[in-house]
Amino acid sequence: MKLNYTFLFIIPLALILIMDQMFLELAAPDNPDQQGMILSLVVKAMAVVSIAYCVLFYQRMSNYMRFAFFLLMLYIGALVFESKYVYGSFMVYPHVFVKVLQFAYTYFVYTYYKRNYHLKTSHVTWFILLGFCLNVLLINPHTLSLSAFTNHERGVYSTSVYMLVVPFLYFLSNYFYKGKFMSLFWSLFVLFLIFFFQHRTVWISTAFVLLVYYFLIQFKTDKPINFVAKLLPIGTVLGILGVVTSGFILSIHPEIIEKVQESFSDIENFESQGTGGWRYQQWMSYLPYIQDHFLTGMRFEGFELPIQFYRDDLDAPVFEDGNGHHFHSFYVEIFFYTGLIGFILYLLISLYPIIKAFRSRVLTINQIMLVAFVSSGFVFGISYVLPVFFYGVLGWAIAAVEVEKVMYPSFIHESGQRMRARRHQARHALQSL
Repeated sequence: MKLNYTFLFIIPLALILIMDQMFLELAAPDNPDQQGMILSLVVKAMAVVSIAYCVLFYQRMSNYMRFAFFLLMLYIGALVFESKYVYGSFMVYPHVFVKVLQFAYTYFVYTYYKRNYHLKTSHVTWFILLGFCLNVLLINPHTLSLSAFTNHERGVYSTSVYMLVVPFLYFLSNYFYKGKFMSLFWSLFVLFLIFFFQHRTVWISTAFVLLVYYFLIQFKTDKPINFVAKLLPIGTVLGILGVVTSGFILSIHPEIIEKVQESFSDIENFESQGTGGWRYQQWMSYLPYIQDHFLTGMRFEGFELPIQFYRDDLDAPVFEDGNGHHFHSFYVEIFFYTGLIGFILYLLISLYPIIKAFRSRVLTINQIMLVAFVSSGFVFGISYVLPVFFYGVLGWAIAAVEVEKVMYPSFIHESGQRMRARRHQARHALQSL
């Protein structure tokens, strides 16, 4: 019996994925201190490994990625010099360094898969889904109840639920292009999980992903989907489930409808209701410092700055001083610590696969899924700091738009060659799922 070892190629990406809270909780249940120690150790180790690997295999990168990586190393070098010159230590506040060191994860994943592009989306999907289900069943079983839903006891972190968007896109694409109704079931199951755990930012991000996904499917493939025909079974299933749910569950628990209405009301009135109002107050508290240090950010001075976000009921800081500032927005964090320069370093890698995809004539399904997902980072980052795993998926997306295009280019010769090339690309798109 011949074993298939392709699952081993998930390891580089998995090293980034396991830094998410749902895997940390599995490693050290009910022990936040140990989880923090594990995360700190892995973050530092992977930062060193990522930079060393990228330097060692620098030639694998495209010219653009070499330039972007050089700028990142130049900025990190400037931070080290400032830290040593001003504070007498090469890395006085690791909390500040991490804000840009995590960008190196993208380059590490990209550089590895640029040469070893054998990663299967199915392996990533089941790795994420298995980790999520184990976390819910073993660590947070109390969240699986109607009372937890109505009382907004989410239990599972927003970043973990956000990670589910990748399996959702995989199963949805499997249904659209392979016609597997089991994939339809799994896509609806994952979508239900995203809805059930009530992270409204993830709801909005998922809707944005679907919008980008639809656009790319319609305009960047040679075989656009007939969504009416494909979505009719989904509509039928959802309709039947809706009738059953309203007849048996909602009549017994009308508070479910009230809770859903409350969640959408919080989205509409984010400045004054729910956690959106809390975030808005935090943004306003730090806006003057961002404006005063717009270009370069506050860097180490920002770490030393006393907490500016106060609780109205206690007239006390929301967080403890001396541990850095914990923002609920990627944009506030990046501009506060590193300014426009740090944000440009992020844009160099986050916009690259999106622009490259939109400039391509034809995309594979795998490219469409990844580009749709990474584009949602601009939405998710409004309310949360981008999770570490996002930078790993971003590196995978960059490798996909470069390697798959190199391996399967758009042919511009006579029609017979073009038709054969399109069939070959379509077969590869299905195989990558």
